[in-house]
Amino acid sequence: MALKDLMARTQPPEPPRQAAPAVAPPPPVPAQKTAPTTYLGPATSFKGELSCSESLRIDGRIEGRVTCDHTIAIGESGSVRAAIEGDSVVVAGEVIGNITSARKITLEGTARVTGDLCTPGIVIQEGAMLEGRIMIGGEVRPGAERSDAASKPAARTGESARPAAPASSAPAARSPGAPPPSGS
Repeated sequence: MALKDLMARTQPPEPPRQAAPAVAPPPPVPAQKTAPTTYLGPATSFKGELSCSESLRIDGRIEGRVTCDHTIAIGESGSVRAAIEGDSVVVAGEVIGNITSARKITLEGTARVTGDLCTPGIVIQEGAMLEGRIMIGGEVRPGAERSDAASKPAARTGESARPAAPASSAPAARSPGAPPPSGS
């Protein structure tokens, strides 16, 4: 042990170890700005005119009119009986009414739409159901006035929707070999 004591006395004492310099934490990253969304859940029912300046998601029921400056998304459980106007519209549920979009309308495979679509761009996925007209092209602005014919959903194409032909304009049918009608 004497050697150990001798060596300890001849070597200079070690300086105390310093802790590693503290690294400053990085500045907090600001939260990414996402567009706020208005949400109408499945238990929500609304009648009237709904105007929104942020994105809108509908999983409930709406009757009336829907206008939005951004995207309108109708979920699978959503049921809308209204005219819809928005920047872009995505439908996965049911819509009865015309849809006007400034950019694009997307009909998901579960969409059921009865009404006219007016937009510069459209995507219709396999399985979507549409009964109405599609008007594509030109500049479409939400809120722009449309003609009365374009503001009402297209009529169903059943027998009741077809006008009856006037009796006087149809030529009389005659059997082969019958004499021509008198007065001709």
